[in-house]
Amino acid sequence: MICSKKICVFALAMLMALPAAEGRAERPTQPTDYIVLEFLFGVQGAILGGGLGFYATYWTLSLMQPCPPAQPERRSCELGTTLISLIVGPNLGIPPGATFLGVALAGTLVGIQGNVLLAFVGSVLGTLVGAAVAGNWVVEPTDLSLVVNPVTMAALGATIGYNIGATVLQGPTPTYRIALFTHRF
Repeated sequence: MICSKKICVFALAMLMALPAAEGRAERPTQPTDYIVLEFLFGVQGAILGGGLGFYATYWTLSLMQPCPPAQPERRSCELGTTLISLIVGPNLGIPPGATFLGVALAGTLVGIQGNVLLAFVGSVLGTLVGAAVAGNWVVEPTDLSLVVNPVTMAALGATIGYNIGATVLQGPTPTYRIALFTHRF
């Protein structure tokens, strides 16, 4: 047998759906067509922003108050710096990450012009709501905190804020070319 039963059924269903898809009129692109993509970019941007916020806070605290060179005091000082950075840093980094590295970037890539200011406000509010509902979601995760946490709520808030009054850019979608190698052999 060339293909398994599941693959053959799937291929047959796809072949039958092709003529039906060709007969439909194509509707114009709308900003709501890319909400899931913007949300997923927002989640990844929030994770990246939270990590950058942690490292920036740790680096800043280490520069402002260096730990002593003696070993027992150094460990407790570094543990305190790490704990403060873990609490403060991600909460400062998640909203801009979800907004600028996530939702706004995804919207720009697909040709949607949204409201970046409302996206930022939504991500800040989402971070606060996620932190309030999830509590200590990093230390003691629950089933609810896997879905409702500062990262996902910031991405959701940024997505909602970005799409309030969003429009589709007219004309061709912008393409970006990056030259990796400019030397010719």
